[in-house]
Amino acid sequence: MSATLAPAPPLVRRGGGRRDRLAQLERPLLAAGLAPVTLHLLDLALSGPDTALLGVLAIVAVPLVWLRAQLRVTRPTRLALAITVGLLAFGFGAVSHGLHVVTSGPDLRDVSGVAFSFGGLLLAVSGVAALAAPRRPPRRPEAGWRAAHALGWLVGAVLVAQLALMPLAIGFMTTHAPRWPIDESALGIPHEEVRIATADGRELSAWYVPSSNRAAVLVIHGSGGSRGRVSDHVRMLARHGYGVLALDLPGNGESDGHSSGLGDNAQPAIDAAIDYLADRPDAEAHRIAGLGLSLGGEVLLEATARDPQLRAVISDGATRPADGHKVSPPPVTERVTGWLGLQAVRGISGMRPAPSLFGLMPRIAPRPALLIASGGANDEIPTNAAYRDAGGPTVRLWAIPEAGHTGGLRARPTEYERHVIAFLDDALAS
Repeated sequence: MSATLAPAPPLVRRGGGRRDRLAQLERPLLAAGLAPVTLHLLDLALSGPDTALLGVLAIVAVPLVWLRAQLRVTRPTRLALAITVGLLAFGFGAVSHGLHVVTSGPDLRDVSGVAFSFGGLLLAVSGVAALAAPRRPPRRPEAGWRAAHALGWLVGAVLVAQLALMPLAIGFMTTHAPRWPIDESALGIPHEEVRIATADGRELSAWYVPSSNRAAVLVIHGSGGSRGRVSDHVRMLARHGYGVLALDLPGNGESDGHSSGLGDNAQPAIDAAIDYLADRPDAEAHRIAGLGLSLGGEVLLEATARDPQLRAVISDGATRPADGHKVSPPPVTERVTGWLGLQAVRGISGMRPAPSLFGLMPRIAPRPALLIASGGANDEIPTNAAYRDAGGPTVRLWAIPEAGHTGGLRARPTEYERHVIAFLDDALAS
């Protein structure tokens, strides 16, 4: 006796006319949306300095698998996936490339970025079109089986969100810094708007406040920020005569290039900024220090460890993710999602991950370092204590438990200014 497969239940259609036409658009909309999203991610991956082959293969393979599987999955699954991924692409593309086009004018890197945002919108619309598609009746009508099927769908949705959608969101967020407009009048003190060329020919945007004490400080913003976010620190330093170079990292603010929220491509920009300060006639080349907030602190600690031109460094809120996880291990699910997110960042950005700071801290000595840590994040103070221990006696830690992340200047303005200026006056004494 030969076995035969039972035919699939017939599709159940409701309504007609416009509903049918909308349903027929779902697959073309999905394909039209996936194409620019894929091309933009390939643009990022292939233009990075260390393109990952596996990342490129994943960027190409995942949309193809999605398109092929589209007719074989349920309407709720198609709706959830298309709208979630579509809104992520639309949102990050809009706040990064769309805003840059509006505020600074388009450049070549914005072409695929704007298309990325438009592709995300098409994906979201394809998810809406899935609602109009015919549905299949349940293979078994029993209430218990249907409840089990719904429970299985919910469990699968949680797993997909944890292991795929959240890592993808981390990848998008890390490689698409918001390009908010910079108000040149917001600094409120005399300064120059400068452009600094990097070794690869790109230009970085910065403010420079001339020095009146022959010393200068390079100030670097945090992840997703710009020089406009560090204006309070710039004014604080300028009040005491320091020259201040407040720099937009690549792909942030008004600087060229692609952004990295983990600082994976920051060091060439830091090199160019230090060379700029060393050539300034109003500052002495042996009296240059760095002050960084959050990500800015991380990249300046790394730069100080390898570049003797930085004579001192102040880091406010530095905690590289892997370092923080080593000191204060998060739950297993968070570690898995974080690791997958870092793989997504590696594949999309085409950049190698920045190294742990634990091995770099000893190289800063004998130059002094001031670490400032707040209680805004659970792992910030313990991780900075570990950085201090790794760096040795020339590294000091000042903890401000009641402050939010990088909020020390707001929480204790007088004490913060006194600590920072006393440290710089001592470190950069002529």
